[in-house]
Amino acid sequence: MTTHTEKVSNVAGKTLTTSLIVLGLILLGIGGYASLQVFLQGHEAVYAVNREVPWGLLIATYAYFVITSTGLAFIGGLGHAFGFEKYSKMSKRIVVMAFVILLAGFTQIGMEIGHPIRLMIYLILSPNLSAPIVWMGVFYGIELVILAVELYIIFKPNKKESDHNTAKIVGFFALLVGVLATSNLGYVFGSLNARPFYHGVYFSIFLVISGITAGAALLLAIHNIIYKFKVPESLHSSMKALGKLMGAGIGVMIFLYLWKILSSLYTQPGDSYLAAKALLTGPLSMNFWVGELLLAVVLPLAIIVFSKASNMKALGIAGIIFMVGLFFTRYDFIVASQLPPMREGLPGSGVHTVNGLAQYSPSAVEWMIFALGWGVFLVLYFLAERFLLLDTKEH
Repeated sequence: MTTHTEKVSNVAGKTLTTSLIVLGLILLGIGGYASLQVFLQGHEAVYAVNREVPWGLLIATYAYFVITSTGLAFIGGLGHAFGFEKYSKMSKRIVVMAFVILLAGFTQIGMEIGHPIRLMIYLILSPNLSAPIVWMGVFYGIELVILAVELYIIFKPNKKESDHNTAKIVGFFALLVGVLATSNLGYVFGSLNARPFYHGVYFSIFLVISGITAGAALLLAIHNIIYKFKVPESLHSSMKALGKLMGAGIGVMIFLYLWKILSSLYTQPGDSYLAAKALLTGPLSMNFWVGELLLAVVLPLAIIVFSKASNMKALGIAGIIFMVGLFFTRYDFIVASQLPPMREGLPGSGVHTVNGLAQYSPSAVEWMIFALGWGVFLVLYFLAERFLLLDTKEH
């Protein structure tokens, strides 16, 4: 029998998901208008990227969404394939969330590429297998298919024992391909000799760690939002496990931050040094100190460490703060390395610099395309919350 309290909670939950779906539709409308402007006027007219900084906000938001998706797939794989019960309790939400946010990421790269359909045809007919960016497309495409198969399995009616075994196998490959996709994305940048701040294995490692941390943070945030910061006691152990995973991930991120900055400063006066200075004292300093360190490291870690273990609301707030700070982390990762110009800004060179650094600030249309990605996530995910049973009763 359903109690009065449960009925009130269900009504409140439906009202909340409806509101978030409406917000998502508004963001879709904004993003749709921006997309139309891109198609009508062209990239050059509406995007602020330039010859010195050819990768801008949309590459950063692509990384923001898809790496979070692979972090979720990693956590889901721990539950499905390796029997981590605390994560398997959330398996439905994890897979739905991973699938939807990966689609959101594809909207960003789709609007960044001039001719995505033509590119897909070339990729299929004549791929350059020595190019890391080709494998990025392959791995994320496989990841989308694996998540779709996993969705089918977990929502399949009248499941058999063989379906659970299949889910374990699919979950393992979701974890494996997700790590490959994200580490390969780091290698897309790490293979660039001409951009020393990118070059090396650092970002292949950092993106995987920060992606897993982001997956934990988003799960903490969404569960608190869904339950209006009153997470059921049956999920407390899962939330605590996510909090520990998120805290450990932030700890490793601090270690990686330290050595990346120190090693870059040691290369003075090279481009890697200039990129680090752009973060510490230059045009990206506010992003770095407030966004990357305060919001993505200090505040969420402090909340996790100093809040009571039973305080689920605090964990949700830490997750939300981290996801806000993570945006600045992704943006700085993409932009910082491009600010040191590859040639001097001499008169007649066509290179525009200020204090020896190239300049970039996203256009309004680029921000609106970012809104498109969030619109896709909010509409699709909260439609799933509204019409599908995402609470996993047993595993």
